[in-house]
Amino acid sequence: MLTDVSLPSTNQVCELAYELDARNGLQRIKYEATGWYYWDWELNGQKRKVHYIKAGQTGDPVVVLVHGYGASSYHWRYNVPALAEAGYQVYAVDLLGFGYSEKAKEDYTNGELWSGQVAAFIREVVAPAAGGAPVVLAGNSLGGYVSLATAATEGPELVRAVALLNGAGPFKESEEKAAAEAAEWEEGNWFAAAKRSVANTVKRGVMYFAFLRTKTPERIREVLQMVYVDHSSVDDDLVTSIENPAKDPAASEVFFLVSHSTRGPPRYVDGLLQRLQVPLLLLWGDKDPWITPARAQKIINLYPSAVKVGLNSGHCPHDDTPAEANAALINWLSGLPPVGSGAAASARNV
Repeated sequence: MLTDVSLPSTNQVCELAYELDARNGLQRIKYEATGWYYWDWELNGQKRKVHYIKAGQTGDPVVVLVHGYGASSYHWRYNVPALAEAGYQVYAVDLLGFGYSEKAKEDYTNGELWSGQVAAFIREVVAPAAGGAPVVLAGNSLGGYVSLATAATEGPELVRAVALLNGAGPFKESEEKAAAEAAEWEEGNWFAAAKRSVANTVKRGVMYFAFLRTKTPERIREVLQMVYVDHSSVDDDLVTSIENPAKDPAASEVFFLVSHSTRGPPRYVDGLLQRLQVPLLLLWGDKDPWITPARAQKIINLYPSAVKVGLNSGHCPHDDTPAEANAALINWLSGLPPVGSGAAASARNV
């Protein structure tokens, strides 16, 4: 149980409202350009504005949803109402640099800032409302990597289970390559440092022009339709929710920073799975052209107790095929062992 929690600095700017999607008959969050809730996160002596959504009953169990690269908490528009209706308290948080959260010029290497952000969010925002009970983390793509890293580094006292929806993150390809990557970052390797400096100068310019192209509504729609099975799911509200944050004056610089490493080697998925101690769900869109089912199988090979549920869906199954994703997630949540039973901590040995 989490203890010694205090009330965080939070602010509600808009009432959360739902609307019926006539296309699929599902309730979803009504899009609002202002966002809904904000939290001031103390980071490196500064207050950073972090956006989130909350819904459902106060208390345990609690589900915290973490979006993928370039998306926001609104990407969970169909899942928040369904989880709340199923009796869960649910939060969806915007990672720093994305969505409604501040476009902060920080070091995003290896996702360490984001896993620290999610851990702080659980402790400072979620825990006071949830009685200090550990949460379930569910993340899509980059958010899956962040969720896994948070659970692995913080332990079952903070996170009781993890669901990866087409989770991203680097695997260790071989010991030889891992050693070579580590050597590249060794202190005193001036040649490698010089190469990185030159490469980053070029990369910054290339990524600036790439950002200008990718932030247009037409390109956003095109990319989403590449990874969605149901193209009708890529509607105007979804495109707008991705386009608007990209209009922030600092967005292009953050676009570079989140793709840039200042230290290494990478934080491998292999190592995170070795440290994980809780139940793991792999809720996978099997038609994803980017993160294929082979990746889910690789995770199972490293963490045999993981449960895999495949869906006829793409990279974002929670929004592409939300009814099926909600049913699978809620079914798995209902079967989790109670907090304090000891079963969760022995999950990797099942």
